[in-house]
Amino acid sequence: MRFLLSFILYLFAFSALADEAASLFHQANQLYEAGNYQQAAETYEKILAVGKANWQVYYNLGNAYYKQRQIAKAILNYERALQLNRDNEDIRFNLDLANLSVADRIPAMPRSLAVVWLDQAIHIFTAEQAATLALIFWVLLFAGAILWLLARRESARNWARRLVWSAGAVWLVFALIFAMLAYERATLHEAIVLAPRVVVRSSPAGDATEMFILHEGVKVRLQERSGDWRRIRLADGKVGWLETKTIEEI
Repeated sequence: MRFLLSFILYLFAFSALADEAASLFHQANQLYEAGNYQQAAETYEKILAVGKANWQVYYNLGNAYYKQRQIAKAILNYERALQLNRDNEDIRFNLDLANLSVADRIPAMPRSLAVVWLDQAIHIFTAEQAATLALIFWVLLFAGAILWLLARRESARNWARRLVWSAGAVWLVFALIFAMLAYERATLHEAIVLAPRVVVRSSPAGDATEMFILHEGVKVRLQERSGDWRRIRLADGKVGWLETKTIEEI
């Protein structure tokens, strides 16, 4: 009885939060359309504060920051939106547009054509999509195996055998894709530089040798942590340490 009561209270709380988020989203959209970009951004941030993040909120928040010329925050939220909806052309277009305003131009290290094709093929799917497809073909594999064992007619057994081999091969592909995407999600951490100008140093200390300067909006890959410092790596391979307060993880 106590569990049932707790569950009912949870449903009411969840519904209330959903209604609040929907109301805030409507208010923020109206503020944006009226040109009140600062208030719109603050309202979108309230939606995130109640734990109701989705790609539309991040995308609209990025637009609100872009209208205020807060380029780094716009890029940060476009990147977050893109993580949740990689196929959205509007997100990619606005992200590319915002990146044109970044002072630093950091070329990516060259990659072989095979690596580029493999990366593009893997990222056609999200981890959730790959997991769902892997589960579907696992069920087909299991069903085919049962039919193979129970079928009496040779034609049915042949059909079931083909189903097992086909479903098994496709399941293996999606299982591997899911494993790679899950590993990437667990190990790949990126951030956006929010400070107007930041000094990247050779070690995690304020008096360490100055390596190079970065400006707001640059995307960095996060590596080690040491106190209030993070070791970062750029797309061109440069590495160094900067203060954690100057960046925000995507």
